[in-house]
Amino acid sequence: MSSNRSHRSDHAAEGLIPKPGSLESGSVYQQEVVRDLHWLIYSPSLMTTPDPESSDWLFTAPDIDAQLASLDKNPQPLISQLRQQAQFRLGYYFEDLVRLYIKIFTQPVDLKYNIQVSRDKTTVGEYDFLMALQNGIKVHIEAAVKFYLCTSDDINHCTLNDFIGPNRSDRLDRKWQRLTGHQLQLSKTDAGKNRAIALGLLPDRHSLLLRGYLFYPYPQWQQYNPPAPISPEHLKGWWIRAAEADSLGDDYQYVILMKPRWLALARCCFQETLSNAELIKATDSITTPMLIARLGFKDGLWRETDRGFIVPDNWNLQT
Repeated sequence: MSSNRSHRSDHAAEGLIPKPGSLESGSVYQQEVVRDLHWLIYSPSLMTTPDPESSDWLFTAPDIDAQLASLDKNPQPLISQLRQQAQFRLGYYFEDLVRLYIKIFTQPVDLKYNIQVSRDKTTVGEYDFLMALQNGIKVHIEAAVKFYLCTSDDINHCTLNDFIGPNRSDRLDRKWQRLTGHQLQLSKTDAGKNRAIALGLLPDRHSLLLRGYLFYPYPQWQQYNPPAPISPEHLKGWWIRAAEADSLGDDYQYVILMKPRWLALARCCFQETLSNAELIKATDSITTPMLIARLGFKDGLWRETDRGFIVPDNWNLQT
């Protein structure tokens, strides 16, 4: 990975200018899609992958920040290529950001995406991306953005199966096994190999691009030390039950983050924010978890200091 990429998950100290390549530096862009593209580029991997499967090489393109600044002035080429589903489906939106990054910054000779693989008229898998680089190397990329909540109360002991999705239908250990044991291995199956050959894109290498956040019980959320292969640099947040939301404090303003606004650090004008009392009222009777950014005032805007889920009181206690 290039040395100018910073994977800081903490937040810039008051009065300091964010370093180029830090997540905070993305807040300079006016266009949300450009801030999200910046987040894709500079956020750390959720998991540690073996070097041959790492996607770090993808983000060593020259002049990334200059190109982002140019896109911020003229975002229409980005916006026009977002699928309609990306307006409310985070997975679609993230895939679109990856596709746009590859097209603009990597500039492959050939690029195919969302390629279904079938055997006997039954779908057995899908390539997220197959591409041929300018140097002739062919690459298979699997891309995902995931958000999991840790259900362990022990800051020194949690396992992959302790991390579950907000809707409780997804679990980190299962997703990790599917990504590494099935999706990245698709070209090694007969059906996957034949499909890639037919496209002239049988991959020489495979890369996993996995971004996201892991959320830990409040108030000890910063003290958790999850096990490998979770990346030590992964982005952290907190989660709390609705009945305890008052403990988040009156020293902040808050904003509810709706999909797909789950990526770049939030920045808001005051009219978009909620006080702690207003947040408690807004989340008092929720039936599904809500992602919240906690905000501090800096440089004329309310900016994210950290984020977390407020969950129904019976979340993960249901049978």
